[in-house]
Amino acid sequence: MILRDRQNLWRRLNLLSDLVITLAVLFLAILLLKPPIDAITAKFIYLLTAVIWTIFLFSPAGSYLYRLKSPGLILKELIWALGKSFMAFTAIIFFLDIQLSAKVLLLFFAVDAVVVALFRYALFVFLNSYRLRGRSYRTMIIIGTDEGAQKIADRICDNKRWGIQILGFLDYNRTGLWRYRDIPLIGHPDGLGEIIARNQVDFVIIAVDNKDLPLTNHAFAVSEEMGVTVCMLPEMYFHPISKAESTSFIDFPAVVYSSTPNNQGQLALKSCIDRIGGVFGFMLAIPIGFLAALAIKLEDGGPIFFKQIRSGRNGKTFTMYKFRTMVTNAEKQKEKLLKNNEMSGPVFKMSHDPRITGIGRFLRKLSIDELPQFINVLKGEMSLVGPRPPLPAEVIRYDRWQRRKLSVKPGLTCLWQVNGRNHVDFEDWMKLDLEYIDNWSLWLDTKILIKTVPAVFKGSGAS
Repeated sequence: MILRDRQNLWRRLNLLSDLVITLAVLFLAILLLKPPIDAITAKFIYLLTAVIWTIFLFSPAGSYLYRLKSPGLILKELIWALGKSFMAFTAIIFFLDIQLSAKVLLLFFAVDAVVVALFRYALFVFLNSYRLRGRSYRTMIIIGTDEGAQKIADRICDNKRWGIQILGFLDYNRTGLWRYRDIPLIGHPDGLGEIIARNQVDFVIIAVDNKDLPLTNHAFAVSEEMGVTVCMLPEMYFHPISKAESTSFIDFPAVVYSSTPNNQGQLALKSCIDRIGGVFGFMLAIPIGFLAALAIKLEDGGPIFFKQIRSGRNGKTFTMYKFRTMVTNAEKQKEKLLKNNEMSGPVFKMSHDPRITGIGRFLRKLSIDELPQFINVLKGEMSLVGPRPPLPAEVIRYDRWQRRKLSVKPGLTCLWQVNGRNHVDFEDWMKLDLEYIDNWSLWLDTKILIKTVPAVFKGSGAS
């Protein structure tokens, strides 16, 4: 499936909940029926249960993915997984001659199955309600208006609980005012790049008639270049950036092309590292932040924090936090200073910016002004490592290939940060961001984090 709600984090949290329920039920069964086992044997049984349930509940590829499943299918998959868990558990207990009576086993199995099933159903209802309120939605564009494209739209419109919003249709042949199920025709596929640049687009679905397949190469190239995931129904392309994966979209056979990292195991670990690093970073930043806040307040009495709207993954905006390092009317003075811009492209950088306060220059030199961004990391809006989040006004002026930097979550530090920062030209900066995306690994993140420490203390490229 290509539609995933922070898939790996939710899968692990759901597994943890199931394990807590299962171990609690087992504990109560042993407590009530008092089988003749000692404390060491009991601990072994709990450990064995945790291992077996983890293997059979978590290992299937589609486990804990509820968005496109019916309650019946969820229950069927659960019964199958629990059945295998119960059989494996019973076989091992029997083989090791552990004295658990049939009453203990039956009570444990029956109650565990009922409670876990009720929990799954409650979670299913909650997630559906959450998505029906417009939360956790995914936005897509459908290229094509023929029968295949309309079938996809029908399935999505008939299943609001999936949390999918169709921005509109693009078509090679149809023009003028046209709608299907209140979804408008928003243009020709040749204008896809501009539409992506001005909207949050998570997926582009290509579902054209066979005669139009040769025309879709341009739309595919635009999506790939701008970092938007493409789902082809049914034709297949091979491109140097994107990685193809045979999968399904809703319940249609499809090939998904993604030009972003897709190692789910490493991405899940990266997400865990971000949360842990965010907590430690926030705690360590408190004493430094207190001194910085005091210095900012004493200097001019203005606000301590500077909040600014930035573009995150796929262009979704969020509020980024920093310690204020400029005078309070800095944005109003920017127009007069544009002629002094030292950076090419849409970014404004000035080495001796007169708007920066005295304490602000010191905070920037050591990157202390960016410490509040650990809040953004904790909120899941940013990562520890990733391309720096740009301003929406800058994103609108990006060349098409530069837009792909938005295909991953932005970060506190990146290759640009440890390679000279403001001494790097804008185009080279964008190339460094794409180099990071194309070569991403946990080891690369580790190397960037290690290099960030000396870069901060040297103040490399800071202004």
